[in-house]
Amino acid sequence: MGGDRGGSRYRSDFGTRARSDTFVPSRERRIDVAMTKGPIPMPRFSADLLTHVASHHGVVTTRQMLDDGVTRHAIAHLSQERILKRLHNGVYLIASSPLTFEARCVAACQADPEAVITGPAAARLWEFRHVFQPRVPEVLVRHDRTPITSGVTLRRTNVLTAEDVVVRTDGIRVASPPRAWFDCASQLGDEKFEMLTEWVLDRHDDVATLFRTVRRLDTRGRPGLARVHRVLSQRPAWQKPAQSGLETKVLSALRRAGLRGLTNQHPIRLPNGVVIHADIADPAIGWALEIDHVTWHGGRFEAQRDKARDRQARTAGWLVDCVTDQALKDDFDREIADVVESHALRAVERAA
Repeated sequence: MGGDRGGSRYRSDFGTRARSDTFVPSRERRIDVAMTKGPIPMPRFSADLLTHVASHHGVVTTRQMLDDGVTRHAIAHLSQERILKRLHNGVYLIASSPLTFEARCVAACQADPEAVITGPAAARLWEFRHVFQPRVPEVLVRHDRTPITSGVTLRRTNVLTAEDVVVRTDGIRVASPPRAWFDCASQLGDEKFEMLTEWVLDRHDDVATLFRTVRRLDTRGRPGLARVHRVLSQRPAWQKPAQSGLETKVLSALRRAGLRGLTNQHPIRLPNGVVIHADIADPAIGWALEIDHVTWHGGRFEAQRDKARDRQARTAGWLVDCVTDQALKDDFDREIADVVESHALRAVERAA
């Protein structure tokens, strides 16, 4: 599960991607887990192991206990006395800890070090809106593995890289926001998934990241793929990443004309809370350029939405200029010259 990105963008409040499910015992004073009147004394966990168990929602593994000096016979006795509750093979819950949703997720990830919580279960962990909250973890595993046989809903995949996974400090391996978003598509209707898409774009990812995720997972027969394509195809052209290279060509031409400080897919938060991503922008002067694709068609996001967006952008202090792909095709140099002039006028206006 190696990779270059590894989901570092999505650390959130969960800490780093370090493998937090490993435990290194210390020689500190050991304290009692429990006492009994029976003939067999209860084994004692070290303070370090107890701290680790507490941070992992009460879940502990056979390997962690053995590493802490607890014998297999003692582990069996703890289980018999119901101090440990078996969740999976070699994975237990301390009886005094509640079996929460997070504990179920930790247990699944401890049972299989490659398992990843995904779909609505990942959406619950990321606190996505517009997704129902499941009680049972949905676990993504490779096709050649059957590590967990109960207590979860298994999903299988051939595409699972480090880019798709975020490791929380409590030991839960959760799908990254774009992968969780994609995996929710098969279980939501179009309207709910569209609302989820807007919510994820507003709080986690940009449009280019979602489109890149779709291209990477675009395999015939993948559940939810048709819904993903339907929802994304309804987005206005100005909210789609550059696919033809026209945006890149325009950006290069503007830079050759002497414009500095330009960025592409720059996020602009509108007064209504929506975040749009301008094709080209100069944030220093609040100027943006949108390349309208006159050949694009796709339902309800049409001229009215574009005009409303431009009004909202003006309220937010931005000037949005537009140029069409057809105009660029007819006379590229003239359109670029007009854009350069508009940029210069905006710079003068802001300097006044």
